[in-house]
Amino acid sequence: MLSIIVVAFNEARHVARLQRSIQGLERPAGVDVESILIDGGSSDGTAEAARQAGFDRVAELPGANIPVCRNAGPRYAKGKWIAYVDGDCELATDWLIQAEPLLRHFPEVMLGWPARPPDPMNRMQAAWNFHWLNKNPRLEDVCGRAVVRHEGFRLATTRNMILTRSVFDQVNGFNESLPTGEDTDFAFRAYMAGIPVFGVPELRVLHHGEPSSFGTFYKQQVWHANRNSYAHIKRISGGKIGGNAPRFALACLLSMIIAFSGTVAAALLGQVWPLLGWLAPLGVVGAPAVYVSIKGREFRHLPMLVWLYTMYGAARIHDWAGFAQSKASWKVPRTRK
Repeated sequence: MLSIIVVAFNEARHVARLQRSIQGLERPAGVDVESILIDGGSSDGTAEAARQAGFDRVAELPGANIPVCRNAGPRYAKGKWIAYVDGDCELATDWLIQAEPLLRHFPEVMLGWPARPPDPMNRMQAAWNFHWLNKNPRLEDVCGRAVVRHEGFRLATTRNMILTRSVFDQVNGFNESLPTGEDTDFAFRAYMAGIPVFGVPELRVLHHGEPSSFGTFYKQQVWHANRNSYAHIKRISGGKIGGNAPRFALACLLSMIIAFSGTVAAALLGQVWPLLGWLAPLGVVGAPAVYVSIKGREFRHLPMLVWLYTMYGAARIHDWAGFAQSKASWKVPRTRK
């Protein structure tokens, strides 16, 4: 039995499509599938929409944060295997077929891959999808599947994650003190426990809620940024992992200070050369954009990647400075009281 757990908040317009994709899955012989939706207190009728769509079980936990809802899911699940997907996702018909050999071979394993936007993607979505595809492209053959083994935890998110139930039990579920970044922390703790965590490119999921504008992309990055999660990962790993995003944010901040200082100096001195300070932020965001483009052997996304990495760094600075601690969902418009 595979238990597919969906944690949802105001996803009424999406859940029927997700359930249709679950019902349409190609199933290996002897494998059953159940669908469970945990609603975190939606105001748009998500729970009722899930019942009408045919989810096997629907539970409502008003006011619960995301990791609390994720931890509640296995209590309702019968499966030896557990999957997490988001309510605004859609599974490829061969999704379970691709995962099944690895799930059967390993008594404990976690699989995942970044969800992608549906076609047609706009330029921003295509560039960010290119970033994910080339984040760690080192593929190895395992059980007849091409997988990313080295630091595969970086590619496993709860939009598209399958694991044996014993993994959930061994790592004691999700950290309920983390409002965001709980899935990366969860996958990392499994990795540190010696559990195989594989990125599987053929584990294909569409994410219909992917940001389509710069504004929603920035809000998403602020939402995902969590200095507490980075600190926790860095502490568990003894400082070996978890520092890349904070270091990148610090480099962005220092480079902007250099650039603005150069602008002030140019105005005071009447000289042009201090404006060369703007090469610092360009180098900080340009270097990873060039690196990813070289790995992907394609340069048409390079200008967009430079801009997206700029917003990524700004979002981490935003969080690092303590301006985003409430962590209201990036999908929910804020209203003034």
